[in-house]
Amino acid sequence: MAIQVEFEGYVNEARKFDWGTVYNVSHRQVIKNAAGQWETAGYDYFDVQGPEGFVKDDKVKVKGTLKTRRFDKKDGSKGLALQVRATSMERVEKPASVADMQQIWPDVKQIPDTPF
Repeated sequence: MAIQVEFEGYVNEARKFDWGTVYNVSHRQVIKNAAGQWETAGYDYFDVQGPEGFVKDDKVKVKGTLKTRRFDKKDGSKGLALQVRATSMERVEKPASVADMQQIWPDVKQIPDTPF
């Protein structure tokens, strides 16, 4: 039985091959800090085999099956790649930036992020 995954992230890179397209997609990890506020703890990077049509900086929602692959790094240490074969992948509207919003409402201020 395959491991099913579903996540949102941003396309960092698209690579096209004869057999399809692979996207490097980053997903933000969040945790609550001691003050009870959400903060970024790191990022996961997935290689996603999916349909054509996405470009760098697209925000996407990915559903698919997870596969891991071990590899040797250039420095001789071991690495682990997270690979997803997408069963569906769709573009998600990005939230407006604070700067964009301040053009409409000058008093808008940034508030702490909350997890999805």
